[in-house]
Amino acid sequence: MLIPSNSVAIASAVVSPPGAIELAYSYHSQQNGDWCDPADIEMWLQADGIALPSGDDHAVQQTFWSYETSHNDGFTIAQWNASPYAVAVTVAHYGHLNGIGDAPQPTLAAAGSVISHSIATLHQPVIVMIYGALHYVLITGVQLGSGGADAPPVAVTFANPLAFGVSATPPAESNGAQTMSWADFATWYTADSHHGGVWAGQWVLIASGIPLVR
Repeated sequence: MLIPSNSVAIASAVVSPPGAIELAYSYHSQQNGDWCDPADIEMWLQADGIALPSGDDHAVQQTFWSYETSHNDGFTIAQWNASPYAVAVTVAHYGHLNGIGDAPQPTLAAAGSVISHSIATLHQPVIVMIYGALHYVLITGVQLGSGGADAPPVAVTFANPLAFGVSATPPAESNGAQTMSWADFATWYTADSHHGGVWAGQWVLIASGIPLVR
């Protein structure tokens, strides 16, 4: 897969048509079979205009992965490669950002509302775990419905960094991105059925404006 350059894309909201909010970003695929979350972090921080660690995509993602695995909420790599807590604190540390949390969401609707608010109001991407919490993707856009930013979106645009495969068939990619109705996305975005901790049986995401929990 062709890896795009490390040119910085400053986060900005493009609204067209009404109700559609898309954040500008540069796509990066994961450089290791475990590194979907470091790739998402790389895209998130670059979209915010934040300087990345030195090196190519592999070196950048290795830096993030090393920080994640040393801040993994007590989980071993065998238990959970990188917990949502690890991802959230890595985004916050390297992005110099406050208010990045991993609070589990008890329903799909609650998770959808967090996503709408983060993209449309805060203009920040959201990392979510799909396939029962086996794979991280980065949500970069929403199509709002009648409930606006306080309700689940009608559709989402997400960057899928997948490069090495997971146990389920991934959504189709177009330079790593795809727009999908919320109903269709929900067939992939399901409650955590593979791990433990506070996220067990909950919808997993890392977003701005939610609490950081252990």
